[in-house]
Amino acid sequence: MPNRLLLAAARRENLKRFITNHRFTRSVARRFVAGDTLDDAMAACKDLESLGITAILDYLGENVASETQVDAATSAYLASLDRIADAGLDAHISVKPTQLGLNLGPDVCILRLRKIADAALATGSVVAIDMESHEFTDGTIDSYAKLRETHDNVVLCLQAYLKRTRSDVSKLLYLKPSIRLCKGAYDEPGEISLGRDATRASFKELLATLLASSDYTAVATHDDTLIAEAIELAGKWKLDPSQFEFQMLYGVRRTLQSELVKAGYRVRVYVPFGTQWYPYLMRRLAERPANLRFFAEALIRG
Repeated sequence: MPNRLLLAAARRENLKRFITNHRFTRSVARRFVAGDTLDDAMAACKDLESLGITAILDYLGENVASETQVDAATSAYLASLDRIADAGLDAHISVKPTQLGLNLGPDVCILRLRKIADAALATGSVVAIDMESHEFTDGTIDSYAKLRETHDNVVLCLQAYLKRTRSDVSKLLYLKPSIRLCKGAYDEPGEISLGRDATRASFKELLATLLASSDYTAVATHDDTLIAEAIELAGKWKLDPSQFEFQMLYGVRRTLQSELVKAGYRVRVYVPFGTQWYPYLMRRLAERPANLRFFAEALIRG
């Protein structure tokens, strides 16, 4: 479970100003964020490709305030798809529903999602739909279900730490969904979310259901126990390598990523970029003590 104290502290404007404006903290953030521009993200994708690792481009930003901002984000995603196609990379994009206007209304969001999914389909690419905080879970799942009826190139992220996710998976199985399963990184109320051990148990249960029922499952975790579980299930059920892949975050457990590739498993890394990196960085620091320790030690050294 994310560190709630850190996530709460991250909402303080003085801390945000310090981290985003300080030259050194910005440079340390580059461990987890490829950079401010699409050029930075493409360079990171090419570096990963040289290691046998594929990528997901994530243009950072969420909870936009106007359709003008929605259209700007849509253009950024379309530009990412064009660059991926031009470079001939095995990469796709991940979109945030509130960056495409879900908080402004479901019709605003689905219109842009269709436009992006159409563009991805034309280039043989994929669109992953991120899951954000619980206020947007229903709207995100509804948008995915509508899109999945006409587009088989869309992937939905589901979070194992929400108590509702088992039911959500059951309701989606008729679509033969492509799911990216993660633990979850938002500071959710205790009445709707699970504790650390229960989240791991939920992940295992959901993973077994998805691997048995879907043509594609993204196992999005850095947890050794859950990775071993996925490998065991894949071996026991003799799954085709195309049916699942491990997904990890840029800058996190790089050695493990390489080890999995050497062992013959597919690994895809989530490559975030853009100027709106602060919320993303704070969630990464809250998720794992090792991330926070790295950040603090780098600040002290600086």
